Parts: sequence; C-alpha cells; structure tokens
Amino acid sequence: MARRSRNSIRKNNYRGNSHRGKKGHGIWIVGFLITAVGVWTYAQFLSPLLEDSPQASSASDTKLAQADTNKRTSVPKLTSVRPEISDGGAGRHVTEKGAKPESQALPENQPQRSDEDLSKARKLFAVGMDASREGDLVAARGHLTDAVNLGLSRDQLIEARAELTRIGNETIFGPAIIEGDPFVSRYTIQSGDSLGKVATKYSVTDDFLATINGIANKNRIRMGQNIKVVHGPFHARIDPTTFSMDIYLKDTLVRHYKVGLGEHGSTPSGKWRVGEKLENPTYHPPRGGKLILADDPENPLGERWIQLEGIAGDAVGQESYGIHGTIEPDSIGRNKSMGCVRMHNEDVAEVFTYLARKKSIVDILED
Repeated sequence: MARRSRNSIRKNNYRGNSHRGKKGHGIWIVGFLITAVGVWTYAQFLSPLLEDSPQASSASDTKLAQADTNKRTSVPKLTSVRPEISDGGAGRHVTEKGAKPESQALPENQPQRSDEDLSKARKLFAVGMDASREGDLVAARGHLTDAVNLGLSRDQLIEARAELTRIGNETIFGPAIIEGDPFVSRYTIQSGDSLGKVATKYSVTDDFLATINGIANKNRIRMGQNIKVVHGPFHARIDPTTFSMDIYLKDTLVRHYKVGLGEHGSTPSGKWRVGEKLENPTYHPPRGGKLILADDPENPLGERWIQLEGIAGDAVGQESYGIHGTIEPDSIGRNKSMGCVRMHNEDVAEVFTYLARKKSIVDILED
C-alpha cells in the first residue's frame, strides 16, 4: 500500500514537471515572436520618422559631406607631362627633338581672336593654298602669311607654316628667281665690290648670299658676275608659349624653328637688335667659374653666338643675352637656360646666316 502511494506521487510529480516544461517553452516562443514584430515595426514606421528629425538629418548631412570630401580627394592631381614645367604650366606645347614644322603640335592656349579675324584667316588660308597649287608662289606666300598673323586653327597653322617653308625654299633660299617676286633681284658685281659690301647694301649677310648663290669662297667673286640678292632684312619672332621662332623676311613668314628659353621666366620679353655675331665663341660663365674655350666639347654655347641688344619692353638696356647653340639638345622646347635663347646647333647655324648685325630685330613675345 505504501509502495503504491509513493508510485502515485512520482507519477504526479512527473506530470507536473512535464506540464511546466511545455508551458516555459511556449512562453519563449511567444517572446521571440513579439520581439521580431517589434523590430519589423520599428524598421517600417519609426525609423523613417526618426531620421527626418533635425538631429538625424544633421548626422546624415555630415556623412554625405564626408563622402563628398573623400570623393574629391580621391581624384588624382593633374600634372604636366613636361618635366620642366610645374603643375600650373599646362597648355604649354613641347615637341620631340628634330620634329618638323608640319608634325609639331600646338598648345591649346592660342591667343583669342575675333570671329571676324578667324573667318578672314580661313579664307586667306584657302586662297593661299589654292594659289600655291596653281604655282603662284608669290601670291600664296602673302596670303598664307596674312592668315597666320590673323590666327588659324591648330591644324591649319601647322599646314600653313609647312607650306610657307616650302615656298621659301623655292623663292628665297635657293638660286631661282620667281618673276614678280619683290624680295629678290639680280645684281652684277662691280669693280671694287665685295660680297660683304653687297650684303650690307641689301641688309643681309655675306654668308647668306654665298649660300644661295653656291659661292664656295665668299672672298672670291669676280667683276661682272651675276648673283641673286634678297632684299632684307630678316627678323625673328619668338613665342615663349610654344617655344617657337618664326623667321620673317620683312613681314613675310619664311622659316620656323624650335627654341629653348630661360628657367623661371628669365628670358626678358621685348624687342632686341642683333649685335655681335661670333663663330666658335669662348664661354664666359655669367655666375663665375673658369672660361670654356672655343671648340671645347663642354662649351654650352655650341658653335654660334648672336648677341641681342635690348631696345624696347623689358629688354631695354640688356646686352648680356643672346641666341646660341647647345650641347644639351633635350633642353630645346624647355625652360632650361639662364635666360638666353637656345637652338639646335644645325638650326642656329642657319639663323646665323639670316640675321644681319644692327639690321635684324628679334621680338620676344610676352609669356
């Protein structure tokens, strides 16, 4: 009897514990569901309301501002590909050594021209190119020069310069004389003449007259000899923005070269008159140091020196600048000199024969 009572108690306890376990499990499930519903309700209804509050909006604006800042600072800084020009020097044009005029690119920052000038320049360019194709080189030369001076597009300017160089080779820099060309004529050597005397009369150099007439020794001419003379003088115009030198015969463009200029803007702008001209010059370092003699391979002037005498603009009173060759050909098209105008040695040798002492003018434009 006692045993059955104890067994009944155990069964009753088991049933009670089982019932309490099932009840606790149910409570946990209900709690989980309530929590889930609460999170969903917040996400759907309460969160948007809270985000529209001033405090939430301020936090959001801060994050957006930070994101915008990060975006800006992640953009790489644009720098010049030209090692001699600082980041602010973009627009400036650099070509490879030995590049021909027709292959040279031009910078984007060309001078602003009026629509009228640009329209007139395009018409003159077309007329000039047509005249050249028809063989009227004198007319073509004038039209194309006017077009260049008024302002052409990049491609047209390259083409015009190339065509003017070609025309110059036929009309000015060779022995031929084109009928009706006002820049050239025949001259008969008189008794007592020298090539230097004739050259002075026509404001050119004796080296130039010897070259175009095929005279091997300029000190040996004969009376009665007929030669071609060019009515000078030649002038040069240097544009620092393109590192270019245009050679003009009076007011007509006939040649184009690349130059190097002074670092940190040390080449003064203004008008210069050609002074002393030297072949194989001795180099006197302007900042001190030993002399470097002529023909020394370390002579930075190369084999030609053309002194420039300042007569207008920032150049006034300056006499220590010049145009010369270089032993650093990679410096052409760069601001690398102490202020002088550098050229490839073969180019300055040509310009040396064009520019006449005390007659030719070199105009260095403002940067």
